[in-house]
Amino acid sequence: MKGMILAAGLGTRLHPLTDFRAKAAVPFLNRPLIHYAWELLAGAGLQEIMINSHHLPHSIEAAVQDLGTEGQKTPSILFSHETERLGTAGAIGKVRDFLAGDTFVVCSGKIYFEQELDQAIGFHQERESLVTLVLVPDSDEYSYNPVFLDEKNNITGFGPAENRTPSDQPHVFTGVHILDPKILDFIPAGPSETVNDLYPRFIQEGYRVQGFVSKAYWCECSTPQRYLMRSLEVLQNRGLDNLIEGEASPLCQGVVAPRSVQIDGSSVVKDSVLWDDVKVGPNSSLSGVIVTNGVTLGPETHLENAIVTPLPEKTEPLQAAQRVGDSLIWPL
Repeated sequence: MKGMILAAGLGTRLHPLTDFRAKAAVPFLNRPLIHYAWELLAGAGLQEIMINSHHLPHSIEAAVQDLGTEGQKTPSILFSHETERLGTAGAIGKVRDFLAGDTFVVCSGKIYFEQELDQAIGFHQERESLVTLVLVPDSDEYSYNPVFLDEKNNITGFGPAENRTPSDQPHVFTGVHILDPKILDFIPAGPSETVNDLYPRFIQEGYRVQGFVSKAYWCECSTPQRYLMRSLEVLQNRGLDNLIEGEASPLCQGVVAPRSVQIDGSSVVKDSVLWDDVKVGPNSSLSGVIVTNGVTLGPETHLENAIVTPLPEKTEPLQAAQRVGDSLIWPL
């Protein structure tokens, strides 16, 4: 069985975190987001995985260079670069020759999902569906267009609740599709979308489009606020005070930081995410802060609810950002 990870998004809503890397390459719990999608597919026994790219493709390739290496029993990785963004269906159609011949799985490259896919794939095959979408129950904490299911797990529609029967229950799409290869016959050349274009047509024409409902933890990080919130939420779910791999102050609480980070022992850092090669100087305090790659915060830096990024090579209007030394500080 083969799979595909969708990683060609622009990550506009996650700006400025996506100014220097693609969204799927943004670190989440000290690992690129795309690692979690790859592990999800690898755990289901997939043998080959295609990854599409568009925005900052080099960052995607760098993020997965240590995955699927020779000698390991892991899926191999191929790339499909899109000079023009093709949408979810168009991306699948572009590599139809790769995916043809067997059931395949398509997964968003920007999700964190603690579900194993074996049961969902079995559900899809047992019911002989054309499309199975992996869903989670709807909740007030989500702000996504709902996916409606009837009592037999048939998907009856997407979006607002108008014209739904009382038995149609709202769910949230996780970004995981399990697809029969016959779907490839319906995808035209060029840009198109699955949820907006293809799947509503299948439902209208009577094809079996079903939802597998998972109760596992799932999240996606489409804005900086949500990115920070979900990072801390997973930390709490794991029962960890911090996830710090390097040198850090004992005064840290709720901090995610990789091995290359240095936090002076006199500094207080709380509920924050630090990326590679960040240095926090003495007598500083950070609360609710995201600090991206290579930023050095000098002594007595005090920040709350902010994002700190390096100064870009090209000088552009700073909009909401404030320049401080070689860094930009953005409100969170």
